Amino acid sequence: MSSHDLTTEDGIRAYLKAVGRSKEVEVTLLSGGTANYVYRIVGIHGYKSIFKHAAPYLHINKSFAFDPTRMDYEARALSIFSPANSDSPITRKLPKTAVHPVRLISYDQERKLLCIADGGDRNLKNAYDDSKLNIRLVGEELAKWVAALHMCSKEISLALLGQDPTASNNKNNPIAVKIYRHSYTNLHTALSQHGHDTKLADRINEEFGSLLETDDECVCHGDFWPGNVLVKLNTSQQKAVDLTIVDWEMVRRGTSATDVGQFAAEAFLLDRFRGGRGLLPAFLNAYAAARESDNTHKTLGKGWLRRVAVHWAVHVAYWPTRVAWTDKEGTQQLVDIGVDVLEGILDDDWESLLESPLLKCVKEGWAPIIAKV
Repeated sequence: MSSHDLTTEDGIRAYLKAVGRSKEVEVTLLSGGTANYVYRIVGIHGYKSIFKHAAPYLHINKSFAFDPTRMDYEARALSIFSPANSDSPITRKLPKTAVHPVRLISYDQERKLLCIADGGDRNLKNAYDDSKLNIRLVGEELAKWVAALHMCSKEISLALLGQDPTASNNKNNPIAVKIYRHSYTNLHTALSQHGHDTKLADRINEEFGSLLETDDECVCHGDFWPGNVLVKLNTSQQKAVDLTIVDWEMVRRGTSATDVGQFAAEAFLLDRFRGGRGLLPAFLNAYAAARESDNTHKTLGKGWLRRVAVHWAVHVAYWPTRVAWTDKEGTQQLVDIGVDVLEGILDDDWESLLESPLLKCVKEGWAPIIAKV
């Protein structure tokens, strides 16, 4: 392993010098990351790139052990889907729109140091209320892109270099599979704190959280939310905005319903607290249309929608109790909303689901999905 301390700016500078990149003149540790050490590197001619280092612990909490192999999986995903791999038959199946995965430049596997293109400073969560940004168009473009990702990756293995890609125990990312159940296993704490019966949380975790360990429909981004969409406004009439999908270390094989449910939950929160610009309905309608129009894949149905609703509700009930969106009363309302949807799903009450904050704004277009098995 490298003797350079890649958790510091000086260590990154020493590493760059050692590998012959002495023209990199500026190194800045970026704020905001919780798991990794992320740096912006500026070269002598102004060229920018991002270096991302995974230590065997969380950046914000060194006492919390976190397997650095997670970076191997991000590099693996980008080697498949990155625009740098433009000749790949998989990459060619992704739409040529404003949306694209971050471009992979290089990966030092031994040092768990990923080099990627610089997608900019603003993510969609921060840019949501920018009046120059067409939020509905952004939602539609993201939906069409992630639907294509799900449809083109049904047979893709995430096996790492040196692993047998045909072996079932190699084709998934075990780190992501384990982490992704976090909100399900801890939902009981949010419900207990806000006056709800924790037996509901236990049942949801047992019936639905357990499925996350065996889901195997397609490749999922794994952390698909507005915070992982970098936004650049352009003056070009052909492409008014550039949307870069970053943070692929939680990539995994799973059900497409979780990517949809997670993004829909965060879109709902943005619409509810940041001005109601319509990100949620734009995303949901465009996703359903993209999946339903592709006749080569199984259409969406009630079982899939049940998973979307559960994941959405778990997210809405749990994460706002950990990441502040509103005041105490507002947070209570969010937990109540999540609980109502979860109870409706368990009661098979599809009429109430169509009137829920998840689907009320799109119920005309999504009602036919419920009619399917």
